[in-house]
Amino acid sequence: MMPYREMKTETLLLQPAENGWTAVHKKYKTYYGSLACEAEADIVRLSAIFGENAAARKEAVEAALREIFTNTAAQRVLLDGGEIAREAWQKAEDARNAALHRTRADYADVLGRPVHCVMDRPLGSRHPRYPDMLYTVNYGCVPGVLAGDGAEQDVYVLGPTAPLETFDGVVIAVIHRFDDCEDKWVVAEAGARYTAEDIRAAVAFQEKYYRSEILL
Repeated sequence: MMPYREMKTETLLLQPAENGWTAVHKKYKTYYGSLACEAEADIVRLSAIFGENAAARKEAVEAALREIFTNTAAQRVLLDGGEIAREAWQKAEDARNAALHRTRADYADVLGRPVHCVMDRPLGSRHPRYPDMLYTVNYGCVPGVLAGDGAEQDVYVLGPTAPLETFDGVVIAVIHRFDDCEDKWVVAEAGARYTAEDIRAAVAFQEKYYRSEILL
């Protein structure tokens, strides 16, 4: 069986346990339930104990299935007295990702937009809850602009090589996460040129925990 790793979904943080995960609210750390896996040959038995938290259970199970089918050779997952086959899961996952896909036109009012950014995690700082995460670029927000999570819009600032308090630039890309409720904006000086590969490498310290696409 795969080593259990920390995972984030739209609202949950799945923390590794001995044979699965404990699910808590991503921001407030409220306990929701637990997932347990038992592997035998190419079959995984998955149990999800979430009480009345049906929405959280669904979200956690989807993440667990993705982890199992992506990182193991399992061909079937047994859950709630039924069976989920790899082929059927992959078909549904492909459809889900296609529905989540965005185009440049969806961000016509964002790309190229001048913004004033305020840094709450400047280059070289560490995440307040996960001190192992080092910010290799300046990271902050655009005051007065709300993102999908109801908080101010988060931004990565590319270019400057020193910690900043503020930065004025333009949005050169949007990182659209498939498994989160908010996008991240990428900001740089006007005229700066970065490829999607450049951006993904620069923000990998945090974005490696999410599935996403980059719109330039």
